[in-house]
Amino acid sequence: MSTRANVIIKEGKEQLFFYRHSDGYPETTEPVLKIFLSWLKDRKIRNNISQASGWLVLLGAMEYNNVPKYNIDTEKCETLTFDMCTFVENPKDWKVGAFEPTTGIHGDIEYLYTIDLIKETLITEKYR
Repeated sequence: MSTRANVIIKEGKEQLFFYRHSDGYPETTEPVLKIFLSWLKDRKIRNNISQASGWLVLLGAMEYNNVPKYNIDTEKCETLTFDMCTFVENPKDWKVGAFEPTTGIHGDIEYLYTIDLIKETLITEKYR
């Protein structure tokens, strides 16, 4: 059976929710969240809830090895624009990665992780 979890990213009173369908145990989930938190503390990502949360989705896609590969014509420009792509791989799976945006706390979770962007903290709670 899968161990489900939610992750809340909060900035003051604002919150975004993410669902992790499997491998929600702290030994699996916390290392990814700690990378996210280290980027935040090192000012590699902003403490803006909208912009920071995209990085969690990307880390989840990296964890599942589901980031599509692409080729780009680098002679035109160093910055990727999709009109310059000569190839973009299809997704490997229907699921983008380990963290899915969701509308709230799910009723089947065992762990709840809260990242506070302002305090730069991670709290792990056994939920049930």
